[in-house]
Amino acid sequence: MRDRTSICLCLAAESIEEDLRIAEEHRGRFDLLELRVDRLSAGEAGLAGRLPARVGSPVILTLRRTREGGKFGGSEQERHALLSKLAVSGFAYIDLEEDFDASDLEARVTGRGGRVIRSMHDFTGVPADLARRVTSLAHHPGEIPKAALLPKNAADLVRLLAAFTDLEGVEKILLGMGDTGFPTRVLAPRLGSFLCYTSAARAQAAPGQVDPLTLERTYNFRSITPRTQVYGVIGSPIMHSLSPLIHNRGFAAIGFDAVYLPFLVDDLDGFWPAADCLEIKGLSVTVPHKQAVISRLSGRDRLVESTGACNTLTRAQGKGPWQGTNTDVEGFLAPLRAALGGAIPRGVSATVIGAGGAARAVVHALKAAGARVLVLNRTAERGRELAEAFSVSHAGLDEPGFLQARDFGDLIVQTTSAGMSPNIAADPAPGLAFSGREIVYELLYAPPTTVFLQRALAAGCRVVRGRKMLVGQAMEQFRLFTGSIYPADLRAELEADMD
Repeated sequence: MRDRTSICLCLAAESIEEDLRIAEEHRGRFDLLELRVDRLSAGEAGLAGRLPARVGSPVILTLRRTREGGKFGGSEQERHALLSKLAVSGFAYIDLEEDFDASDLEARVTGRGGRVIRSMHDFTGVPADLARRVTSLAHHPGEIPKAALLPKNAADLVRLLAAFTDLEGVEKILLGMGDTGFPTRVLAPRLGSFLCYTSAARAQAAPGQVDPLTLERTYNFRSITPRTQVYGVIGSPIMHSLSPLIHNRGFAAIGFDAVYLPFLVDDLDGFWPAADCLEIKGLSVTVPHKQAVISRLSGRDRLVESTGACNTLTRAQGKGPWQGTNTDVEGFLAPLRAALGGAIPRGVSATVIGAGGAARAVVHALKAAGARVLVLNRTAERGRELAEAFSVSHAGLDEPGFLQARDFGDLIVQTTSAGMSPNIAADPAPGLAFSGREIVYELLYAPPTTVFLQRALAAGCRVVRGRKMLVGQAMEQFRLFTGSIYPADLRAELEADMD
């Protein structure tokens, strides 16, 4: 087996020349290439044999059928003929599906020193007998078994991680596609996969692939080993998160052997076995789980008690009990103080839109600072519950509520997910008019300027963007995760990028 996992750049453009341009753009950031001949236009496929000699790197030859996620729609006879023609052109590997019986083709590849990758693809989930399936894939000794699965939920991710454990020491390519499976791509060196597939942003070859630069700069991929600790952020949606970039840059700067990943979690209860499989030691928590995670805590501090929300989980051991805190409170307050000249005046009035976990931290912070607060929420009962917990006013996201907000208009805080992908056109409070005198603070940070903020800016309001809060709350999380202060120079760079 290899000492380290290789990075494979998939070439999935419609022409050989474009594939060559992609390879050159990423030169130095991959170990081998995969040529997806099925993605080439009809006139280009026959020319694919020219590529290996021009790139100067090992190349995998792949001609994927439509039912395995490819674009080749011809007959098996036509596929066999094209592969036979290309197999003698200097490819280092050839990827053949588990049911493709072509001994003569395999002999052409192995006779020239090449290797066969024997693959299976499942876009319906992760089979319970995955480890057995993988070990039975190879038709002949020396073939590399490959399984690409599309996990649908946390239970699928757990089965996939269990297969990695069962197959420890076995040469294999094993990966989860899509957002739920994404962590297995980045963790390939820790989990023991032969390679990690990447692709150019403009020619993505499979769901969940990222470009080599992201793998390098955001996830420090080359530094990941079987001993690397795992941290992450859980939520839904989650792939937009900038937290991996913030934390992984900090980890690298202080020499902390860890990686921070986004985990798409819809089923919170089902996620905990996956956290144990990976021995995750710390988690950031975002929408919609900040209240639900509290029931999982063995210990919680006064901030969790007072806000009724938790955005940070830590544990001393990878499978031990979780402790919880809330770094959103200070993360929210620091940018607000700066916007107000260093301090929050007592009696300042504020309208808070939303009643979720983030809103609870905001209302707690504002009330403790002496602000007059109005909560506006679409679901009246939930808004009332939050308001009564902190003895503040409440109303609906409707005309009477918008009229009442005129008396709480020094500060408008938008805490909902409306305006975030995939609902970027959404406005959480379209009937709320801005006079131009308000400070408008939106906790969302992707996109940086939502429809809501566009209206505020057009009215002449000062705005505080959610990226500033993101950085602020992440600094304390980083200290809890690592025991170290986030490097000052990196923090300055991050904060400059937020302006």
